[in-house]
Amino acid sequence: MKRSNFLAVLSTGLFAGGGTMVGLSFGIVFLGLSPLVPAMNGEQLVELFPKYWVAIACTIIPVALTKTASLATATFTAPKGSAVRRLWLWALGLWLVNCAITVGYHVQVVIGSFMGKYPSDEMVATIQLWIALHWIRVALALGSFVLAILAVVRATYQTPAEATESK
Repeated sequence: MKRSNFLAVLSTGLFAGGGTMVGLSFGIVFLGLSPLVPAMNGEQLVELFPKYWVAIACTIIPVALTKTASLATATFTAPKGSAVRRLWLWALGLWLVNCAITVGYHVQVVIGSFMGKYPSDEMVATIQLWIALHWIRVALALGSFVLAILAVVRATYQTPAEATESK
């Protein structure tokens, strides 16, 4: 397996796992899991959300950058017109949709929280939407991961005739 393909599968899996962890752990910390974990109130979220986000960002941003580079490399080094390349293109496409949601909403909320934009009475609803959209991003990340695995499996078991036809 090419190193770029291995790195693409690894980073897509890490991102999907990291997103799941954020949704389950921080989502529960922010919104609660009655009666086991009490939800944070607006004042707590205004104070703590930016601090929690820094902890999240220190791990997920390097993985996201690696995922971007490795998916692009795997996509554009796959043989043109091949089924393998189409799988990589779909994996990259799901990732770009994920990035658009991230930039369009999630980053805006994070920046706004650092700037103190959200009053405590708005913060709970803002974080509820942040977590709901986060789960869409997790689904996209899982889809990208599955497609990356399928691309590697397809490339590994591609017959010599298929490899020649796709060139």
